[in-house]
Amino acid sequence: MIKLAHIAEHTEHIDLIADWMCNEWGTENNNAFFKSILTHSTDKTNLPQTIIALDGDRPVGVIGLWRCDMVSRQDLFPWLSGLYVVPEYRGQGVGALLQTHLADYAKSLGYKELYLYTDIENYYEKNGWEHIDNGITYSGEYDRIYKLTLG
Repeated sequence: MIKLAHIAEHTEHIDLIADWMCNEWGTENNNAFFKSILTHSTDKTNLPQTIIALDGDRPVGVIGLWRCDMVSRQDLFPWLSGLYVVPEYRGQGVGALLQTHLADYAKSLGYKELYLYTDIENYYEKNGWEHIDNGITYSGEYDRIYKLTLG
């Protein structure tokens, strides 16, 4: 059974999750960047925030709520960022569970909308996200920007 928890309650997993993020979106040179985000997520009073999915004591997924993810669109916030599910747990609803939890969490903080960017199509739409624009990333590529209205 998958349970969700705040990274503040499981700081022993920060290094592992930083490695996941670095392998998925970074290089070996920016592991410290991801570790810094996770470490600053342990303060529940401000952004960033990080939620992890656990199967027993084993982390199997992660999602973040960040003030800014696509720097070229600082007019939009907060951002769902860093959704990652370990390969053997994909297709089992862990990503959707993390998204729903993060949306509820953001709403409880008073946010009316949530944003994300990705190069993936036809995944986030299944969970109510609307493609609203394309934005430019640090690498000069254009990725899809999505919005979720938090009711």
